[in-house]
Amino acid sequence: MHKTRFLGFKILLLISLFLGPTFSPVQPVHANDDSSPTIVYFYEALCTGCQAVEAAGVIAGLEAQGVTIIIKDMAETSAIEDLARYGDFYGVPARDRATPLMFAGDTYFSGPNAIIEAYESGALVSAASEPLLDVPDDYVGLSGWSGIFSVMAAGLLDSINPCAIAMLLMFVSLVSPIKNQKVLIKVSLSYILGIFVMYFFIGFALLSLMRQFAAQISAVQTILYVAFAVLSLGLAALTLNDFFAARRADYANIKNQLPKGIKKFNRRFMERFTRVLESEAGTHQWVLIAVPFLIGSVIAITEAACTGQVYGLILISIRSAAPTTGILYLLLFNVLFITPLILISVIAVRAKTTDGVALFVSEHLATIKLLTAGFFFAMAAYFIINVL
Repeated sequence: MHKTRFLGFKILLLISLFLGPTFSPVQPVHANDDSSPTIVYFYEALCTGCQAVEAAGVIAGLEAQGVTIIIKDMAETSAIEDLARYGDFYGVPARDRATPLMFAGDTYFSGPNAIIEAYESGALVSAASEPLLDVPDDYVGLSGWSGIFSVMAAGLLDSINPCAIAMLLMFVSLVSPIKNQKVLIKVSLSYILGIFVMYFFIGFALLSLMRQFAAQISAVQTILYVAFAVLSLGLAALTLNDFFAARRADYANIKNQLPKGIKKFNRRFMERFTRVLESEAGTHQWVLIAVPFLIGSVIAITEAACTGQVYGLILISIRSAAPTTGILYLLLFNVLFITPLILISVIAVRAKTTDGVALFVSEHLATIKLLTAGFFFAMAAYFIINVL
């Protein structure tokens, strides 16, 4: 009974940590600015709606009436970050976070029709006469302690993914013939370092792509968020099914795992390179580092089909962070991702067997699956809230 309550508490804590940034309301604060009427305008040179706004004489007309227009070109990285900040502070839903978009006073006008109508009716100039909300330059959607805890929770959750643990135990069992315990630990840590470097590189590459195509993503953001919400719900249902299968010890019916083809490839790849490790480690010490590192790098790519589900979804949440903050979040996630792998590796090496760790994972597989399902439900809620 106590174990059940404790498990429920852990699940609620994990979900609350992740949803913290999503549900925490940002209090509007007006800037104390007595200067001329001001509008913040997000646009793109090739945006047909932006061209329609200019053709309607909105920009020239506003300037003629003494309105200061702060233009944010979406071709610049800083404008992408500004749009995320303004969108969060003004409560702009995902479907409206596309150019052309104007912020005036404490409101916003999205789309060419809304902007042109507001200009012609005088509502745009009237709103611009009120001070803009004070949007801090250092604000990002995922920030502060809540952002850190969210990334940490996701990293830890991904780290206990059975796929990652199974691959580690397979590697440790293959190199276990190495008798020197210190050498065995060194080999195992090199393998984990390969996973860390490759996993970080994958995340960095995805974040870079998200920023490079931010304008295009913004244009179809509502569709993407709906798709991600459906995907998250599908993964949640699939993982929940695995939870019940694990509870019944019916491991054959666990669906959310690496495909059999990838499992076979991983095993053959490991076996081939561990033979190289065994044959050349005595004469070439660098092999002890290079070969396990290479194995870990390749395994990180292949097992991303399983572990990358959590990774990909958390990347979507941190994509609007400033570049430096995003990299720090990425590093934090990956450090947390490999921490349990390091502990498991040391325990398995010192115990000279992987049986104990494998038994522990199988006994707690249902808990792991339930926590993962909770994460996917939380992500679905995140995307749905941003669409509404």
